[in-house]
Amino acid sequence: MHLGIPALLEFYRNNRNEESLVLATIIATEGSTYRKPGAMMLISAAGSFEGMISGGCLEGDLLHHAAKVFASGRAEFVTYDMHAGKDLVWSLGLGCDGVIHLMLQRLDRKDDFGFFRQLDTSQQARCASLLALTTQEVPGLACGAFAMICHQTLQQGASWPSALNPIGVPLLQSGLQAISEPWPEWRVNNITQTCEGSPVDVIQLNIPARTRVLICGAGPDAVPVARALRELDWEAVIVDHRPAFVKAERFPAGCEVTRSRPEKLADTVDLCDLDAVVIMSHHLESDAAYLASLHGLDIPYVGVLGPRARRDRLCAMTEWNGRPVKGPIGLDIGAELPQAIALSVAAEIHADLNHRDGRSLTDKVGQS
Repeated sequence: MHLGIPALLEFYRNNRNEESLVLATIIATEGSTYRKPGAMMLISAAGSFEGMISGGCLEGDLLHHAAKVFASGRAEFVTYDMHAGKDLVWSLGLGCDGVIHLMLQRLDRKDDFGFFRQLDTSQQARCASLLALTTQEVPGLACGAFAMICHQTLQQGASWPSALNPIGVPLLQSGLQAISEPWPEWRVNNITQTCEGSPVDVIQLNIPARTRVLICGAGPDAVPVARALRELDWEAVIVDHRPAFVKAERFPAGCEVTRSRPEKLADTVDLCDLDAVVIMSHHLESDAAYLASLHGLDIPYVGVLGPRARRDRLCAMTEWNGRPVKGPIGLDIGAELPQAIALSVAAEIHADLNHRDGRSLTDKVGQS
């Protein structure tokens, strides 16, 4: 799920001195909508915001609703019905034929801005989290009450309820405990639980750790690959043994650029903490050493630059027996120049990590 969590957390950090922020969460959708349940938007009292709940056409109106929540402190619900009739929605020409249901809640500094402090800690530790959020007010339970659990904490053997946030609602904690092992594969889950005899609606979000990609080789064509990854808010780690290439200023801000001999890769980078590896040093022996370092690791995506014959030769040189290695890497978009190749590589990784085939959506819609 791509909730834009890194950008939301950056906004949270930059506004921690505010008395309050308003969080808008899509809790349900019907039909075709730009964003899906779980998408969030953080709003400051001054009207600045981060996150999108549409393609940019609804955010301005949502600021007016947020002002009421800032003033009252009570959660509010907003529904946008974008079905096209005689007059397109608000004369904006939307006509998306979908409905978006949102919950707006005030997060106060005195309460650590709800779950954001713990989410920030979990994300910095590259830990997936489960968040349970009430979307209904019932006696004894306020709208927006939450509980959160970190996957890494459970893996380290923490007992319940110590693995949960200290102010999590017991009702929601029990719901998370029931689904936390094994870690669920669903992205969003809407359930109804009972609180003191009253049913309460809850949205559960499976928030993944930030995607982390290792680029082996820091030549000129690695720069646009790193740029494409950073545009996706992914972490990019670049390694190379050549001093002329291992310069942080050559790469986008936020990239980790490290000098390392290919055979020393495991001593330089935490290889157990990767979602994807792109090997592109343009040197056969170096690429073989990089690939050999990945033996026995369950990395979802491993790809090497170059033709299929080169990939096969590298696999033979390293006696590779892990997951299939991608090569040539990237989706077939007719890419020739480095920028287009970077786009195709980033798109393939994105599709692969989301278990998609990268086909045209037009073709898929035509078959549905």
